[in-house]
Amino acid sequence: MTTQDEIEEKYRSLKKKIDELKFISTGSVMKVFIKCGKPSCICHRDKTKRHGPYNIWTRKVDSKTVTRTLNDEQTKLVKKCVGNMREFEEISRQMKVLSVQYIENYKKSRLKGDKN
Repeated sequence: MTTQDEIEEKYRSLKKKIDELKFISTGSVMKVFIKCGKPSCICHRDKTKRHGPYNIWTRKVDSKTVTRTLNDEQTKLVKKCVGNMREFEEISRQMKVLSVQYIENYKKSRLKGDKN
């Protein structure tokens, strides 16, 4: 069984990981090829002649999809931020699990008369 001290140490370790994360963001980035607005352009007739690639960042803001076109430098930054967000969410999930363990162990240790 895991002790309160072990749980607290794991929790502190996870908090340190959060402190080491840089900026975070939601969304996804993809490269797309698009058809232009000119009906006579070859891109409308031949899928291999579409314009691009364009780096597109898509995310939700207030329940609405927001899409932005990015340059290559911005794309690298957004990918890093999205990766940091995923790592943050995983760390947060682990912290929740540890919190439940801490609460359950606290209850059991109090019933046994421990002062942890």
